[in-house]
Amino acid sequence: MTFVSSNPSRAMATPSEETLSPTPLWEEVQQLYPHLHFSPTYLPLIEALDRFYREYHPELLLVETDLQGLITYVNEPFARAAGYEPGELLGQNINLLRSDANEPGYFRDLWNTITQGRPWRGKIKNRSRDYELYQIDLLILPIPGPDNRPSRYLGLAYDITSRLEAEKALEQLRTDFEDGLRYARRIQRAIFPTRVNALQKFFPESFLLTHGRDIVSGDFCWVARSPMGNRTFLAVADCTGHGIPGGLLTMIGYNLLNQIVLYRGISVPHQILAELHKGLREYFLQDDAEEGRFVKDGMEIILCSFDYGMTEVQFAGANRPLWLIRQGQLLEYKTDKQPIGGENLTEDVEFQIFTLELEPEDRIYLFTDGITDQFGGPQEKRFGTPRLRQTLLEIWAEPSMAKQRALFNNRWKREWMGDLPPTDDATLVGLRIVE
Repeated sequence: MTFVSSNPSRAMATPSEETLSPTPLWEEVQQLYPHLHFSPTYLPLIEALDRFYREYHPELLLVETDLQGLITYVNEPFARAAGYEPGELLGQNINLLRSDANEPGYFRDLWNTITQGRPWRGKIKNRSRDYELYQIDLLILPIPGPDNRPSRYLGLAYDITSRLEAEKALEQLRTDFEDGLRYARRIQRAIFPTRVNALQKFFPESFLLTHGRDIVSGDFCWVARSPMGNRTFLAVADCTGHGIPGGLLTMIGYNLLNQIVLYRGISVPHQILAELHKGLREYFLQDDAEEGRFVKDGMEIILCSFDYGMTEVQFAGANRPLWLIRQGQLLEYKTDKQPIGGENLTEDVEFQIFTLELEPEDRIYLFTDGITDQFGGPQEKRFGTPRLRQTLLEIWAEPSMAKQRALFNNRWKREWMGDLPPTDDATLVGLRIVE
């Protein structure tokens, strides 16, 4: 590193002296081996450390000014970043490099700080000889004189222009990615009954609570009415993964359910799940063991079929239960412990079917495991199944399903979850059976 100085009392460094300039790496080595002195004896070792250090560290930009800002000392990397030769900058005011791209008052704060003898650090946008903007991360050290007042200012900097350009490009990629996710969420919301009124079109006394971990959710709620079977269907599903993978799987599952029920006319829940399982495996080529074509994704789901009078419900499930509260007692109906899709199931699978006679003022609750898995509370524990059971038993008697939703949301999200991030995508559906 060659230095040029306008101060005649400072001799320019000769190549041999330049080579002997200690680096932070050499100083660390000396801490381990105090007997190693900075001398020509260890020149090969010093040179090796110096080359290694500079290979992984950008060039340090050095500049010194007097109290009026006139440049008295500059090194080649500083001058090169500005598009000058070192000698061209000596005697010039440092404001020669100043640009108007910095915020108003920026340099006022800089000078107020260093004139009081305090170091200042910040990122400055300078303008080169070719009027191109470049940015440096600058540390200014006020060098005290005999009276301990600043006598000159030493600036140490790194050129961070390329780093900032890379960060800007990365930020643009992130923005584009998030914009794409938000658009995907809009598509999900346009298709899925993510709002209460969409669910209430088929179930007037109901509520829907959803909370995604990411912008795009891996949970979905599916509602349909089949004129052929005089049945109304409701499903709550939890797909593998979050974000984009989970979101894509929700679209596939939603479309498969529509094909199976509305176009093929299958209306019995356990048969629907068997066909959904088969369709998902075929969609992902999960029976093809070729490397790179074997997909392990799937979903957990609870699927219900109600008669038009809401006097009976048939249901089947894959790893998801149905909860029924009747006269203050909670009954849990566990379904098959096997997912839809996945890698370890054969194509032909069977699911159990359950049939329940419904009574007025029954409550039915369907949910994904994101509800019970949410961390929170004073000790940041899982919400858990027992706490969910207790919460629903405390609010089930509220006749207004909208108020039930508000009560549960207050307990689960505001009081329990608080400021903690979502653990998983979470969905809860509640139905009130009326005459």
